[in-house]
Amino acid sequence: TNPRGHTLKCSHYLPASIPENIALPCVIYCHGNSGCRADANEAAVVLLPSNITVFTLDFSGSGLSDGDYVSLGWHEKEDLKCAVSFLRTNKQVSRIGLWGRSMGAVTRY
Repeated sequence: TNPRGHTLKCSHYLPASIPENIALPCVIYCHGNSGCRADANEAAVVLLPSNITVFTLDFSGSGLSDGDYVSLGWHEKEDLKCAVSFLRTNKQVSRIGLWGRSMGAVTRY
């Protein structure tokens, strides 16, 4: 849930076989305007074979997340902060990187 009370729908893609007791790096994929978290497939096919997980979210007002509109990066930064905070509590995630397209590329943490 973001600070505006919107529930965000997310997906976390993991490699088919995960090394035991090793935390893996994670890239958060930030979709563009009129996009959704399904757009992360392009990143997943590149990153998963290298044992890098992919976390993606529908920004507020997009996809299946709550909200009526997107703000082209202004409020989306709060959604991204929620995702980073969530991943920082996950012991299976070592480092966090960002991959953004269009609106997602200008969404700053």
